[in-house]
Amino acid sequence: MKASDPVAALSLFGIPTGDASLQPISDGYINDTYKVVLPGEPGYILQRINTEVFPDPGLLMHNLEEVLPRLRGEGYHPPELVRTPEGASWATGPGGHSWRVYRFIEGSFTLSVAGAPGISREAGRILGRFHKLLEGTPADLLEPVLPGFHDLGLRMGQLGEAAHSGLPERVQEGGELLALGRELSEFLRQANLDELPLRICHNDPKLSNVLFEQATSRALCLIDLDTLMPGYLVYDFGDAVRSVVTPLPEDHPDPGELDIDLENYRAFCAGFASCGLALQEGERNSLPYGLVLMPLLHGVRALADYFLGDRYYKTAFEGQNLLRAKNLLGLARLAAGRMEELTTIWKTS
Repeated sequence: MKASDPVAALSLFGIPTGDASLQPISDGYINDTYKVVLPGEPGYILQRINTEVFPDPGLLMHNLEEVLPRLRGEGYHPPELVRTPEGASWATGPGGHSWRVYRFIEGSFTLSVAGAPGISREAGRILGRFHKLLEGTPADLLEPVLPGFHDLGLRMGQLGEAAHSGLPERVQEGGELLALGRELSEFLRQANLDELPLRICHNDPKLSNVLFEQATSRALCLIDLDTLMPGYLVYDFGDAVRSVVTPLPEDHPDPGELDIDLENYRAFCAGFASCGLALQEGERNSLPYGLVLMPLLHGVRALADYFLGDRYYKTAFEGQNLLRAKNLLGLARLAAGRMEELTTIWKTS
């Protein structure tokens, strides 16, 4: 991409470019993201939508436009889209790239590690508030932007195919993890996940996608909304809680050091429960199983990619995907072994 492309894209939204300063933000996001600074004016966030991952930007932006107005409520401050002079929420710019702009939320920050339970409670509260504001909104209002994204059966099938056609030495090395993945998948049958009601879900509400206020450390909203689509509440609960119960990265060199921080788990559950979201009995019972399901899903994807020679996930060193799989499946195994305790904590929150 030419360096001038982001600057040219700004003009599509009626934003003056003469004195604009663009600062690339590289946090591993799928889209190219820039903070736009203008003298004496509020800032903006400019994003190039990755059409290799999201081939239909119009569909993605349709989902955002349906959801964002519904998130304007007490205790939640959603990002605001900037429209083109013609009123569109996105635009095609130089080179055929698709762009959108948000207003920058001043005095905000993100975290990748929870640390104090207060942060975990806020992460749980803002997720609960997100779902409370969308309560009663038909899930079929949105279209799936990534069909099968959290489909465990699909991912296990892909893992089996990767084990069959992958690099023999890697498949042999990951044999124990393959067996563990299948064991954990069987364990999840007791959660009756196929019988849950569909909701509008974020589908990627990990801690780093929670925006906090600098002055108070209070959560403001969820960001990175490209995966908005129908899903099960256990997806969002599990993906969020897995990111607060351990400070270790997915590629931690010693998976044996992994543990579940019950204090942060308890705080997250309390924050989520404080929002008064109406839950069906099956949903309520399923949520602790999210701490098995979501690490398992991500671990299975990493293991399949390792078998196939690291085609999908970026790797910084040899065996990184294998380490990811070891840590993620290890977390899922720990959660399965402590399910009774995790369930008790959740139900008494």
